[in-house]
Amino acid sequence: MKTFTASAFVLLICTAALLSTTDGRPRIYLRCECPQTYSKPQIPAKRILSLRVIPAGPQCKNEEIIATMKKGKMCLDPTEGWVISLKEEINKRNNTSQP
Repeated sequence: MKTFTASAFVLLICTAALLSTTDGRPRIYLRCECPQTYSKPQIPAKRILSLRVIPAGPQCKNEEIIATMKKGKMCLDPTEGWVISLKEEINKRNNTSQP
């Protein structure tokens, strides 16, 4: 019976460790954050508050661009010409606003 109790205790500790939060550590996503992307019609740059660009990597084979707007977030198609131009414009906007 002691063996069972010790095994149950070890299992409980391992489960608790796996379920613990990741506060202070970067989150690791094992899948794409954008299952679908938006491509048309074009969104004006003035409506976009910020862009987050996630490069392709082991978690996702595609580059992902997530636009933050007043009403929420939207994944943009990184292959669209207007999205590429938008990314450059937002980068310029951010570079000129920094001291």
